[in-house]
Amino acid sequence: MAIRTSSDGPEEILSGLFRIQVPLPRSPLRSINAWVIPGGDRVLLVDTGMFRPECETVLLGGLSVLGIDLTRLDVFITHIHADHSGLAGVLAERGARILMGRREAVLLDAFGDKKRFAAVLVEQGVTYGIPRQDLERAARGHPGLRYSPDGYPPVTTVDPGDVLAAGGYRFEAVATPGHTPGHLCLWDAGHRLLMSGDHILGDITPNITSWPGVADSLGDYLRSLDLVRRLDPALALPGHRSPITEPLVRIAELERHHEARLAEVEAILADGPLTVCEVASRMTWDIRAENWSAFPDAQKWFACGEAASHLDRLAVLGRARSAGDPPRWEVIP
Repeated sequence: MAIRTSSDGPEEILSGLFRIQVPLPRSPLRSINAWVIPGGDRVLLVDTGMFRPECETVLLGGLSVLGIDLTRLDVFITHIHADHSGLAGVLAERGARILMGRREAVLLDAFGDKKRFAAVLVEQGVTYGIPRQDLERAARGHPGLRYSPDGYPPVTTVDPGDVLAAGGYRFEAVATPGHTPGHLCLWDAGHRLLMSGDHILGDITPNITSWPGVADSLGDYLRSLDLVRRLDPALALPGHRSPITEPLVRIAELERHHEARLAEVEAILADGPLTVCEVASRMTWDIRAENWSAFPDAQKWFACGEAASHLDRLAVLGRARSAGDPPRWEVIP
């Protein structure tokens, strides 16, 4: 598929499909892609940006340039993370309708309250072996807390298989759990086009963390990658960075990445038993820090969550086990 771009304002990526790059200041993610499809009775917007003035100004400005009537806007949220959902309330106040996967909407009910979300972060981090005082400090600086609204508007739930049509596009909702338990992608079979949210990213690896109540987040993610491979997309439009022109190649790269990660974690456990935090501190990370102690508090939490998801996967595969409080992990001989 040919990709057409513009140097200023919204970019027309495909015919009748535009990207607004919403900035995420001081974030390694840099920006979020808000995808807009005008045309027909309703306009479709996929994801929004964080609840902060810099995001609101760019998103609303881009929609204005495109001449979008917000009372005709359907806002599809791929998942609950604040960089994708934070401006849902701002748009709803202006007449937009908010759409979200049914399972993700349940998570929103559970984690939408900031105090409850912070408490969950701290208690889960304690099981990783992170000192409570470090966790409380990390929770105060967590971007998902700082830049999410105090409350979310009512949402219209979407189930896998539901169809969203706008302009010349007809998308089917596809369940892709892993990055979050209820993550949804949008798939247009006629154009072989996937709106991939944070399920598939091009030059960065989606964070796969351990979620409360989910036994094997990484296993869910790998199964979702396989599902998307079988769809055979020609182009993926992700939540961050550039369009992915060879999605199947990228899926294979992501699978190899996690296989290497599993092998790395298993090798680290040879020195076990170790807490999740101790495992994470010995893993390799693309973060500019002299050592584990120099990691930013929030990045330590993300790293431990990713380590935990790989440990959970090894446990499901019968290659590792844990015991104690906090749990300490070891390989199974």
